[in-house]
Amino acid sequence: MNQEYLEFVKALRPIDDIFMKVIFNDQHCIELLFNIIFEEDISITKWHIQDEYRNLHGRTVIMDIVASTENGNIIDVEMERSLKNASPLRARFHASILDSSLSYVNEKWEKLPEIYVIFICEKDVLETNRLKNHIQRYGEDGEAFEDKVHIIDMNANKEDETPLGKLMHDLRCENHEDMYDEVLKERVRYFKQKEGGKKVMCDMMEKLEKRGEKRGIKIGEMKSLIQILLKKFPGMNFEWVKECNEQQIEKIQDHILMNMSYEEFYKLVLHDK
Repeated sequence: MNQEYLEFVKALRPIDDIFMKVIFNDQHCIELLFNIIFEEDISITKWHIQDEYRNLHGRTVIMDIVASTENGNIIDVEMERSLKNASPLRARFHASILDSSLSYVNEKWEKLPEIYVIFICEKDVLETNRLKNHIQRYGEDGEAFEDKVHIIDMNANKEDETPLGKLMHDLRCENHEDMYDEVLKERVRYFKQKEGGKKVMCDMMEKLEKRGEKRGIKIGEMKSLIQILLKKFPGMNFEWVKECNEQQIEKIQDHILMNMSYEEFYKLVLHDK
């Protein structure tokens, strides 16, 4: 096994994106997370780890954990280290894209599930100095607006002697021996010390490294494409090109030399079905 990879894995924590993917791809670990956050026993029927969701305009988002519970609720959990990626506006986007993927033709509105979007952030994004902030809409009369959407912001930088405070501590631990929870402790130990777990991590690191090389090539191609567009449409902003999917990139390449206005070109790429 690659020793350089193994040294890197030693420093990983459950809150880190790479490690979270393997630690929480497990029903017991996900239910443990939910049970502590909601302070009740929650059973899940299915879950997805780091799946891609796309809106009608081709914008995509990778969601860390999306699980369905036995009572039909949908829970999305995001673990974030940076303030930029933990914006409240991103939580709004996650809720909306889950709604669009869960609603079906002719379905009655009351059939929409209860949705929880939970951000576990390494920093105190909302600056409340609280472990948990439950955000919900309210009317002028102070009554909750029953849209069945809940946003929960967690501050992983704060810990105390409660189960939630100990969980936040465990998510930031590099060494499994320093962790409180036995389930998480054993899961971390497996991937850092057991042969089978170390092999899984080395294989993942190798794939990420190869993907990084390919991504470097794609970024170079994207920069060249944007430069061509800037010559065709001087002074316009083409940051949106970076969010395009493969089909939209093909449209850009097929129509880049055609005689049309910027507005026509933009509509063709992003809105034409």
